Amino acid sequence: MVRGIGLKVLLVADGAGVLCHTASLVTSLVRTGLTVRLSLTASAQVLVGPYFGSMLSGHPVLPFEELDENGLSGYDAILVAPASEKAIKEMCESPAWNGVRCPVLVGPGLLPKDDNADAWDELDATISAKGWKLIPAGIETCTMGALGELRVASTERCFEEMMVAIGKNDLKGKRILITTGPTAEDADPVRFVTNRSTGRMGVALARMAAWRGAFVTLIHGPMSWPIPPINAIRPVPVRSANDMYMATMELVQEQHIAILCAAVADYTPVEYSDIKIKKGQDATFALLLKRTPDILDAVGHMPGERPFLVGFAAESDHVHANAQSKLQAKNCDMLCANDVTKPGSGFAVGTNQVTVFLRGGEVRELPQMSKEDVAGKILDIVSERMSLQ
Repeated sequence: MVRGIGLKVLLVADGAGVLCHTASLVTSLVRTGLTVRLSLTASAQVLVGPYFGSMLSGHPVLPFEELDENGLSGYDAILVAPASEKAIKEMCESPAWNGVRCPVLVGPGLLPKDDNADAWDELDATISAKGWKLIPAGIETCTMGALGELRVASTERCFEEMMVAIGKNDLKGKRILITTGPTAEDADPVRFVTNRSTGRMGVALARMAAWRGAFVTLIHGPMSWPIPPINAIRPVPVRSANDMYMATMELVQEQHIAILCAAVADYTPVEYSDIKIKKGQDATFALLLKRTPDILDAVGHMPGERPFLVGFAAESDHVHANAQSKLQAKNCDMLCANDVTKPGSGFAVGTNQVTVFLRGGEVRELPQMSKEDVAGKILDIVSERMSLQ
């Protein structure tokens, strides 16, 4: 997943949090292709050796106290995390920091004696007044031994917010609804009908869209793939196909784009048993099923104006013919089809190979790539097509 080639970011680490926070964050940022320069405050330098930062980033460490206008220029974004109240105050009072023009993100790290609601409110007001962005701490803490528990935004949260800050913003201001994951169709309190979807493709789409400036409503079934901690992604958990249909139809009208990627069950049990269905003496068991609502068809044929609609089709044979038929029948603007029988193109794998069918007859074959890269290519086409409308 390479996203940051040609972009340069500054990461400032302060205090004891450098021991539990900085190494994994620098590694994650470098892995995306970003050029990362690391700056350490005096208190952080006491705790790590002189080669700590340069080994991780490939560049000499910049002392925080020596950053001037030149040292703070030329970056696409600056992330300060973890940051003590002292460091934040120094930044706010510094003429050099007042002249920074790129996005600045600040993730305060507070020890128990300072960790209270009033302190966080004051930090939020101070940081927001500068036009910078606060990355609030989650519930997890870094154990600092005798110092206590340091509460700071997770490295994952800091990474995701940095990627949003440097995104190309071609989808900025767009509201996107994405469905993903399987649905679970309950037969009794312990048994249900489902499928092999993990939700990974839809989560990749949500993540890449958020990185590009969109606000994403992610309606998801009971999936195993985690949702990245990004403010621009609003998770809406559901369970059954009917739950997903109701949530989608309630929220879709306020969207610019709808990408229906979920592996929705086509059938659900006709009756639900409130008690566990007991095993009988017969060697076979029949479960009567009925059709579930067709969400893609319902959105495609909404009365009045509807969002730009992207459907998905997981096929096992006659991929082109089935996809072209589905594109027309469901009234989609785009349809992404994959052959789930091909290695690396089905459920529970990190890659996908998709063919994109467009209204008007154009077909674009994408090579097998990571699901994040497939998501990026799909969003490229969506952005391109919407600019032509």
